[in-house]
Amino acid sequence: MQEIVEQLAALSTEAQARVREYIAFLRWRSQQALSAESAARMRSWQYNFLEHLDGADIRASRGDRGMEVKAAEAVVGGERRPALWQHPPVQGEGLVEFHVPVPSDVRNLRLRFATGIRDGAESGERLVAFRVRIAGWQMWSRACWPISWQEAEVALPLQPGDVLRIGFATDCLGHHPFAWAVWGEPALVGERGDFDDDSPAIAE
Repeated sequence: MQEIVEQLAALSTEAQARVREYIAFLRWRSQQALSAESAARMRSWQYNFLEHLDGADIRASRGDRGMEVKAAEAVVGGERRPALWQHPPVQGEGLVEFHVPVPSDVRNLRLRFATGIRDGAESGERLVAFRVRIAGWQMWSRACWPISWQEAEVALPLQPGDVLRIGFATDCLGHHPFAWAVWGEPALVGERGDFDDDSPAIAE
């Protein structure tokens, strides 16, 4: 090593500059190779809830009068998105529950969605409760009247090969008219590939 250092020191200033440029190029090429290897090992995985609505369990806690559930485009704050329409029942809560098989090589699992009240609804002093449940446990909730899309992401616990029971619930909280609640582009996302045993199963 000392011999190499001495030889480099003996080079002209111009030659030393070319050596530095070559070393920088080698580092860049190494980083590109590592990035390509990482991309090959990790691929995105996604479950689109709207595409699986036909297989969902749809029910109400106190009768389904006034409840509407469907997959369709919704406009919130002037922005159109594919959405799960979930106008809650007149009384109590409406629930749409999915059973999602997650491949055993998926990690960093997150639930992504946006909440909103469709354009055209009268406002006033109203709130709608939006709730997310995993295996019956409430993982996320908001009581609000979002007139623009409100983005949310929830990190989920996961055991390899799980079948997750994920429920979307809405409640009009006593004010049923115009409770035009929607979930924008709800999806379960993660990465799949060859992971080490100590790879985290929950997104930080």
